[in-house]
Amino acid sequence: MRRLAAGLGLALGLAPPAIPMARAAAPAEGRIQLYVMPDTQAWAWNQGGTSLETWRAVAKALCASRSRFAMVLHTGDLVDRHQLRPVEWQNAASVLGELDACRMPYALAFGNHDFDNYPKPENEVLQGNRAWSAVVGKLAQQPIATGPSERSALHPLAPGWFVLTGDFFIAERDRRWIAERIAERPEARFLLLHHQCAKASGVAFPWCREVLEANPAIRILVAGHWLGPQREGWHRETRSAGPPLLALYQNYQHVPALAAWGVVIELELASGAACVWSENLLTGEVDRPSTPSPEFGTIPAGPKRRCFD
Repeated sequence: MRRLAAGLGLALGLAPPAIPMARAAAPAEGRIQLYVMPDTQAWAWNQGGTSLETWRAVAKALCASRSRFAMVLHTGDLVDRHQLRPVEWQNAASVLGELDACRMPYALAFGNHDFDNYPKPENEVLQGNRAWSAVVGKLAQQPIATGPSERSALHPLAPGWFVLTGDFFIAERDRRWIAERIAERPEARFLLLHHQCAKASGVAFPWCREVLEANPAIRILVAGHWLGPQREGWHRETRSAGPPLLALYQNYQHVPALAAWGVVIELELASGAACVWSENLLTGEVDRPSTPSPEFGTIPAGPKRRCFD
């Protein structure tokens, strides 16, 4: 595995802000904490003039809390309109390089903005991942297995737990690949990291639900993608067969005041119970407050910490 070239972030000529110590405690024995890094597309082109450095400061704060987090889950859309602003890929790589430098494990979902032809011409389909692969292939963090699309992957998480990432559209060949990886580990449980399969109200599409119904070993779903006034949605959903599913959605894009916010999942490994909350790693503040936004109006306050059995 190759690491990104040293000094890539410094080449941008920007000094990162100071990082205070995180206030939240490390998880208790038998539990792990995961940090959800929602879509970063607008931060990659530095919306608001400071969001890129805020994103980089969050990565540094994660490294400063290296013993606290077992993994970072990125919900996809690393970049925004990279055909118009190719520097976005360099910016995204430089931030992920911060996580590589401290050996923080992470998994990356593949978003619609990550396709080669996004924004796509009219009457064309989204296609291609050469630019995404060129960046991701140079990162130190690599999955232990990759699906036929090259955009689905398997990552180890903790004893008895794995993270599966799914392609933006999970085609039949990747569905089979996911089922095969799960079948190889009959005693394991899985978290599915997908760009669009969960929204504020729960599971987003019938085809997403089909994947989740067919694979009851997937216990948690994490997604981003959707925009609007509601930026989080955390639900416990029943399934026709197997245990309930914890469906988590979050996306803070295009509101620069929320660039430092992410979501923490504290998972009890033995039972699968989890607690979820939003957190600003730069200030230690939890439970995201309401935030004014010129584009979306006031973003209502996010849900307070919730625990699911």
